[in-house]
Amino acid sequence: MAQILTSYSDREFKEILSEHVKEAVREALHGETAEKPTPPPQNIGYRTRAETRLMLGVAYSTMHYWEKAGILVPRRIGRKVYYSDEAIRNALAKSRKESK
Repeated sequence: MAQILTSYSDREFKEILSEHVKEAVREALHGETAEKPTPPPQNIGYRTRAETRLMLGVAYSTMHYWEKAGILVPRRIGRKVYYSDEAIRNALAKSRKESK
């Protein structure tokens, strides 16, 4: 890989650095970065752990086992865990197949 070396005056370097810092601060303040997780939409197909547990009628330990076995697939956002309605339906179908 070829390296291109350039030299800037102190003033030019400060201007370039200042623009990059301003851009980073603007992104941080306005939340324009792609790294910021967004919570799932409310009431549009996502359930909390407690809601899912009650829907399935199982204990938290069973949900944990199903996650490890790939039966119930969670969506994690930070420390919060959500389950899509589709994941819940798939877990019910898989658990019914295994119990037969």
